[in-house]
Amino acid sequence: VLVSRRPSSVSPLLFNYRHGRLIPRSGQPLACTMTVRLRSIHGFVLLSAVLLTSCLPSLRRNVPATALARRLVLALDGVDYRDVMAARSRGLFAGFKEPSRLISTFPSISDIAWHEIFRVQPPRGYQRIYYSAGYNDVIGAPLDAIRPIEFEDRMDMAFGAKFHHLGAYLISNTIARREVDVAVRDFFTISGRSTIYVYNVGPDALQHTRGDLERYLQHLDRQLSALETEYLRRTGQPLEIVVLSDHGHNRAVDAKFLPVVKALEARGFRAAERLRSPTDVAFSVDGVTTGFGVFAAPDSLVALSHLLAGVEGVDMVSLRVSDTSFVVRNLSQHARIDRRMGMRGDRYRYVPLDGDPLRYGPLVERMKREGVLDGDGFADGPTWVRYSATADFPAALVRIVRGHTVVTLNPAPILVSIADAYRVGLGMVSIANRMRPLGGTHGALSNTNSLGVLMTNFRETRDDLTTSVSDQFGGFADLNGVRIKSSGARLTSAWLIGRDQRSPLFGFGDASANGKGREALEMWITPKQLDWAEGRGILFVDVRRARRDNRASALVGTSYLPMPEPAAPSLVTDGWAAAPDRLHYVLPLSRVLVASLEPDTEYDVRIVLDRLSASGRDSRVTSKAIATITVRTDAKGEVWPY
Repeated sequence: VLVSRRPSSVSPLLFNYRHGRLIPRSGQPLACTMTVRLRSIHGFVLLSAVLLTSCLPSLRRNVPATALARRLVLALDGVDYRDVMAARSRGLFAGFKEPSRLISTFPSISDIAWHEIFRVQPPRGYQRIYYSAGYNDVIGAPLDAIRPIEFEDRMDMAFGAKFHHLGAYLISNTIARREVDVAVRDFFTISGRSTIYVYNVGPDALQHTRGDLERYLQHLDRQLSALETEYLRRTGQPLEIVVLSDHGHNRAVDAKFLPVVKALEARGFRAAERLRSPTDVAFSVDGVTTGFGVFAAPDSLVALSHLLAGVEGVDMVSLRVSDTSFVVRNLSQHARIDRRMGMRGDRYRYVPLDGDPLRYGPLVERMKREGVLDGDGFADGPTWVRYSATADFPAALVRIVRGHTVVTLNPAPILVSIADAYRVGLGMVSIANRMRPLGGTHGALSNTNSLGVLMTNFRETRDDLTTSVSDQFGGFADLNGVRIKSSGARLTSAWLIGRDQRSPLFGFGDASANGKGREALEMWITPKQLDWAEGRGILFVDVRRARRDNRASALVGTSYLPMPEPAAPSLVTDGWAAAPDRLHYVLPLSRVLVASLEPDTEYDVRIVLDRLSASGRDSRVTSKAIATITVRTDAKGEVWPY
């Protein structure tokens, strides 16, 4: 790594990016050469850490044409529908069918949107630092804001290393284009897959930092054309390409930071990590965004929603009254959204009460004239999408309801949408974003934030929601399972397992449960550890009160049971249960505990895999540590998985 303090321009980068690593280009030496101007020792430390941990050569080789995938799904973070349409007017993406709008979640942010698109279990919060209703606490450390999460782990190619996410904000133009280069190159090195799934975070960071999006789209078009040409040459068949993005970008490069905390304090409320009084308000904004969730005591919610709607810079506030009734308001108007749940899907109704905050009046009149509303004024989600995809607040009824109920495991009773002239931001991502001039952002309910893109080179598409877009492509049924890189464990429940249809343990869960009860330990091991056990493995679990505040450790639970063979799925009730892959196991927590748990207390859970290496007098046991995790009880002395 060659680093110069000379104020010269950046020299050509002699490396490519893959899975968070910097890979030397073909024909170049292993060294990574970069000339930069460093303004502080902190810059030197950061750059050195990124480069020194990343300069490793690629060992992949091209695979036979008959083993290549038939389709590429390219998931581009934050590419706006409007920008793709503008690129089309300049002659780019001419080989693709007409693009469609992919309408994001509300808030229109990546974590919840990508999990909906790929139909994996909802994340624990709207972002990676989140408020947990069960623990009544904001969960997460500063670096959690840039750690990889499940949808990234399911990609065939992703750039999930923390330093890559951070670096995407520091040298955004280069990283965004290099991600495309690596995806095109490494497509030909993956075999045994019908579809290759690729996630690129670069274009989102590029726009947050005023990068050159037009040049990026030109590069993307050129590289995808080259990929199609090379694939046709090798296989004699056209490659199917799906390009989609999770949200738009509002292009508000001069937006001001909205001081939410000061605005709350000026009106008698207090930002807090825990809700202890009627004036406490909890929320997390671990990045630069225009939409976020707010939590408060139930008796304070109505007053708080009124207060937030009156804050300068707040465009819209929605409030969950119940699972079937929601209020949306701005400074001077409010309306009600009614939800009618049914076996064939939910139906929605818009009822203006004092004005028309969503500006849906003409749209609803048209729906009435064309007979798509039933006698009570309800229509299903696809109908609302069809009529409101081009509205100021596209598909707002569906997105508001889902935002308050299902997009995360900890849905907020209040959701806030910020006007494009403002933004909010806290945490590591916000700090990184300040290292360069701030570009536009996203998160709000409005169309300037919410419209990602969907286009293919082989099939016409339609405007769609993140929750249903996969139906246009067979549900993305050939998406990867989560790769097991090392053994591990986590606290879960029968309800969580029952909700995650892509989990290897899916059949052992119960989605009809109420979200609490039947807590369990989920554990996974590597194929090497499975081979090592040789069918004679015994799983040992030890639960102890953690050493905290001068209190000694105390044993509260233990279990020593043989590894089970896979069996027909049944609800998690007794003993270890094994998934068909024999790499995932689940054990009800009640099977382990021998003493009651104390409120607001941390416990260390240690899991060890033992192997009985022989029989008879010479038998002996060898062990491998699987995982040690910390779980915490809530105020009632109950553990909470999320």
